[in-house]
Amino acid sequence: MLLLPLHRPLTRATFPVVTALLVLINVFVFFGLQAGDQARVQEALTDYIPSRLAEIEAPAYERWLIERGGRAEDLAEFRALRDEDARHAFVGQHTLVDREFEPALRTGRLFPDASTFDEWRRLRAGYDATLSSIPTLRYLLRASEFDPVRLVSSAFLHADFGHLFGNMLFLMIIGLLVEGALGPWRFLAVYLLGAVGANLASIAFHWGDATGGLGASGAIAALMGCFCLVWGTQPVRFFYWIGVWFDYVRAPALWLFPAWLGWELFNLLVRDDSNVAFEAHAGGLVCGALMGAALAATGQVRTAFIRDAAPDAPAKDDRWERAQRHIGRMQLAEADALLTALAAEAPWRVDVQLARYRVARNGGRAEQATARALQALSIEAPDANSVRAQGELLAELDAQASAIPSDVRLSFARRAIAFGVLDAAERALQPLTADVAPDTASQLWFDLALRHRDAGAQAAHVRCLRHLTERHPQQPQAVKARFLLENG
Repeated sequence: MLLLPLHRPLTRATFPVVTALLVLINVFVFFGLQAGDQARVQEALTDYIPSRLAEIEAPAYERWLIERGGRAEDLAEFRALRDEDARHAFVGQHTLVDREFEPALRTGRLFPDASTFDEWRRLRAGYDATLSSIPTLRYLLRASEFDPVRLVSSAFLHADFGHLFGNMLFLMIIGLLVEGALGPWRFLAVYLLGAVGANLASIAFHWGDATGGLGASGAIAALMGCFCLVWGTQPVRFFYWIGVWFDYVRAPALWLFPAWLGWELFNLLVRDDSNVAFEAHAGGLVCGALMGAALAATGQVRTAFIRDAAPDAPAKDDRWERAQRHIGRMQLAEADALLTALAAEAPWRVDVQLARYRVARNGGRAEQATARALQALSIEAPDANSVRAQGELLAELDAQASAIPSDVRLSFARRAIAFGVLDAAERALQPLTADVAPDTASQLWFDLALRHRDAGAQAAHVRCLRHLTERHPQQPQAVKARFLLENG
């Protein structure tokens, strides 16, 4: 599921400076400070697995897991490994983030004798120096450890480029709306405090586990929660994508909060084997929502940015509504002026052209009304509803015995068949005269018959086939029609 507010365009007036700086900092950290960290971690583990240090620490780690008691799954997984290298790799990977194991080792109680303990301290010193030289390990979040620096620093680290790109894309989109509504300094405070809140939620959820976390998603989730409460009941335009359904809709910003939070909690319950910190996302959303509610309650929000009528927002185009009001009051000249301007700017709008036709007809301008009707019928309508409106106009003109050129009928019939407005297509084809090329007309009748069949309208399917064989018996389509009638 994807729910993404896309309510304000990115312009010079709305450009979120602090958001952009945060993006640049995250990019610099990933491509600068973290460059090569994955390779260095892998190299350290590769050296660790066959080492004497691993031989010493592996049995100590098993004793530690037994002593801890609450790590039954880790103990079972460790004991299931029969290969010595696999056990060493398990220990090496887990002890990168297991902050309770190393202090236990330093007490000496996990070793069989003092000489082994002394040997471990000598070997461990070099290994610790190697690990501490890797920025990602030095600043990532570790469960079971409260470290104020890591609570913030881990929000600027990323696992790979895809992780970075996704987070920065969301940060720019949500940052545009939140920074504009709060101002740069309050926005920055929400981002940093949100990172802390999200990471505290992750630590609380994973306390006692051997795991770590990194990424800006918790801080971004806090911005999302803040956005919902700061924008409140203000309708916003957002994009949704659920399975195979996607569209743009408008809804109060507040409605997004339960949708976002529910999605994170759902994933937290059903996707416990993923590497995504859904608990941090949920914690960030709640933390950000609390901050957003406090900021809104104390009036620390830029309401001019949030309102649709904000100075930097384009004025709403209400000419269509005004034209409808003029028509209702029979103020036809005023309505015609507005509709003519709209038609010039959006010549594809069938509703505008139809309204212009009715204004001319109601005003007694028959010749102009006919010309506008033909213009409305000639538009390549973009959807089925517009085609249906054109079909109603065609039926109205036929009832008035108005002369409609054959090319207009043919064009409309093709359009109606394509959009499945089949009754209107049939009405358009019925009055065609002999001046229409037989191959063109017969092909349209055959296409219409097939669309009726696909729609399950068997009677209409047969009717169109018979019409084709009677009116154009020599055409190739008539041969196909007779075959279908005989074998249908």
